[in-house]
Amino acid sequence: MSNILITPIKIDGTHYCLQNDGLTVPITSGMASTTPKMPSTVSGDNVFNIYQANPTGDPGSNDGYPSSRNTGQIKFGVHPCAEKIDIQVVGRRDIYNPGNLFDTCIINIDNVQVKKYANTGGTNTPFNSSTGKYVPPLSGIDSVNETFTHTFSSDIPCGHIVNINGIAGSLANNNVGYDVKITVTLPT
Repeated sequence: MSNILITPIKIDGTHYCLQNDGLTVPITSGMASTTPKMPSTVSGDNVFNIYQANPTGDPGSNDGYPSSRNTGQIKFGVHPCAEKIDIQVVGRRDIYNPGNLFDTCIINIDNVQVKKYANTGGTNTPFNSSTGKYVPPLSGIDSVNETFTHTFSSDIPCGHIVNINGIAGSLANNNVGYDVKITVTLPT
């Protein structure tokens, strides 16, 4: 690589050095990990799981018992002269109303939200008090497999900061969550 950055990138008060791929080592919190976990996941370098959530009621029953709201976050610095970043997002989200509120994956770059994934909505989940179950059963999901590209419009002397975080809903959680693969393009 022809680009060498001697000054580390400061993230949340701590300095981190860039690796050969133009990223700092990621800071993970919550359920986030450096191991992909979602079905049909991505592979290779710089692959992370933001969170994964499953029901905590009867295993496999999708019975609608409340589930814990799993959260996760990865945060890392990007080379200040990077041309672009590609973030492949692979995951699953529920389809229940109201849409766009839970099962989120939010991408912030330099403190600006640039992309949000969330439950799609479109399906009501009325509770049947005589059976004690939701109708329809809470098993519907929508899969995501998309590459989001962000082109950096200006160099930031101290480096770009990327924060990817999310939170599951509190009901159903049929293996919902997100894996991401990060690829940075540096100038040649």
